[in-house]
This record gives sequence, structure tokens and C-alpha cells, in this order.
Amino acid sequence: MKKHLLILLACGLLAACSSNQNASHNVGTEAASSENTTIASNTNTNKEKPNETKKDSVEEQPVNASETPETNSEIPTTDSTSQDNNLTDTEKELLRIPTVSIETPYGEDGNIKYEHTQKEIVDEYMDEDGRIYFALDEKPIRTIVSGENENMRNITNYGDAFIGIVEEEAYELTDQNQINEAYQLILSATPAQLQGQELSYRSYEEATNLERGITKITYLIAPTLNDLDYIVQNQAYDHGALPILLEELESLGSPTLLPPAPQTAMDLQLFENMQAVQGMWGQLGQFENPKTNRAEFEQLYFQVRKETLNLMARVNYTLSEEI
Repeated sequence: MKKHLLILLACGLLAACSSNQNASHNVGTEAASSENTTIASNTNTNKEKPNETKKDSVEEQPVNASETPETNSEIPTTDSTSQDNNLTDTEKELLRIPTVSIETPYGEDGNIKYEHTQKEIVDEYMDEDGRIYFALDEKPIRTIVSGENENMRNITNYGDAFIGIVEEEAYELTDQNQINEAYQLILSATPAQLQGQELSYRSYEEATNLERGITKITYLIAPTLNDLDYIVQNQAYDHGALPILLEELESLGSPTLLPPAPQTAMDLQLFENMQAVQGMWGQLGQFENPKTNRAEFEQLYFQVRKETLNLMARVNYTLSEEI
């Protein structure tokens, strides 16, 4: 029985492990069939950078979470595994999706510390590009007051990472090489409707908070989905990694995990797509008795994987558009 699943990938790709650890992986996205649950793989990682010529008009073509065009390659995979099913504490920890701790967003009264009206947040903090952004150490979680009598309060994430406000942690990439890899992973997830076109993408620095956040979270979740893929493909439902993987997915689906707030017209649709996929992550994480209900679990797993890949394709699509 294999044990490490994607531990070496989790170390080498996500945690910048030391050079004496050997992990092989392919970078790309996976083609997800809408007709069945089989997964096609394309191991070609030598994808050329997109040309700088803008494509013909595709602005009028809507892309929904359930309808996003299929992608043409695969999420990173590895064959570095072991036979023993008994996981050590270190191996269990490496199966966790890495996060960084943040300073509490709450004030002494138990409410979110910073509160603004919609006008105040725009007037005081919007930059010349129309973006409101706070780094993690600048308390990006803000309460926005609205309504005729200012009686509506919405907790809003103005950072570019997914933030768990109860756990006080963020799904963040702190290494620039990882950010570059995550961005290239998104660029490789070309939707079918853009295949064969000459594309010009906004840079990562030009991406919206939401586009950046999805870029990072899908990069971080890739090893978890691949670990689950091993379990499903090998019917390894007694594997000690399964409860940990499902726990991580349940955390990703938590309503207290806030995606970056939408700030552009394209963000609004993308945010809806993200919420749908995030809900599916949580649904899969809360699945009870996968071993007993294998067919149902596998159907949901493949749907989650497909929609995650489609979400990446959707970000690829929006990055090909000017704001």
C-alpha cells in the first residue's frame, strides 16, 4: 500500500524543501470530461509562453462554474510513494495544506477591528487602478457598513489570499518562485474556446485580488486532489491519509474562510464561480463513509476535480481580458 501519496510533491512544490529530497512532478492542468468521470492526462510541461498579440473578441461569451470550457493538460502529479499505510506525525503534517498565521482581525470588543462605509473605503484606500488592497499584516479583513440607515454590515476580505477569520490563518504563498509557478499553472489552463488563439495575459501583479487568491488556492489544493486521486484509483479507502485530506477540504469549504472580495465586473462572475467550487470542496470534505459509499464519493470527487480545473480555466479567461 502506498503511503506518502503526494508528500514529496507537497514538500518540493509547495514547501520549498531542501535539495536532497527527490520529487518528480508535471506542471499543468488536467482535462476534465463533462461526459464521464475519466481523466485525461497530458504530461507535456514545455508549454510556450503566450504571444503578446491580443485574441479576437471573446468578451461576450459567458463562462459559468458549471459550464467553463475544459482544460487541456493536468494538475501536478508524482509517482513518489511508499507501501506502508502507517503515517508518521511528520507525514500527516505534510498532508496538510500549508497556511500562514495572521494577526487577529478582531478588536477587544470581539468585532472586526476596522469598520468603513462604502464611501470611506473607496475614498481613502482605492488606488489609481481602482483596486483596494491590504497586505496580510495590514488587517485586510474589514467591516463595510451600508444601507440607508447604515444598518447593514458585511465582513470583507481586501487581501489577495483566502483568509480563515476564526482560525486566524491565510492560504498564502510566501515564496516568489511558488507564486510564479502558480501563475504559470493558471496560464497553462487554457479554456477550449481560447485554444489556438494568440493571447496576451495580464501579469500576476496586474491581476485582481480575487484572481491572485484563486491562483494561490488552486496551486495549494493540487496535492490534496492528487492524493485523493490515488486513493480513488487504487480503492485505498482504508488509507490513513484519507481522513486528513477530507479534513483539509472541509476547512476549505468553511463559511468562515473568506475569498478576496470582487472589485471588478469580471470579478463578480468569478466570485460566484469560486463560491460554487468552494462549496463543493466543503461537501466532499464532509462526505461520510467513503468506503461504504464509494460510487457516490467517487462521482463527487471527480466532479470536484473537474470544477476546480474549470475554475482555473475561468481565471485564465479573465486574465486574458483587460480590466
